[in-house]
Amino acid sequence: MTSMSGTHDKRSGKLSAGPTAFSWLARLNGWRERRTLRRALARMDAHLWADLGFDEAAAREEMDKPFWKG
Repeated sequence: MTSMSGTHDKRSGKLSAGPTAFSWLARLNGWRERRTLRRALARMDAHLWADLGFDEAAAREEMDKPFWKG
């Protein structure tokens, strides 16, 4: 059973906490960080990608991912 306050665990009879504000903020921060890093990668040249250990194909693959994909 799910409610706004959490989930009921039938095995233990206890209520477990649902998603917390902290977990949502952590997710949002992760998305923002990925977006920022991928935008920075898009501004770099091939020689900088090589310094970071990316070849062109890997750099383009990373840049093309949406922010919500890790």
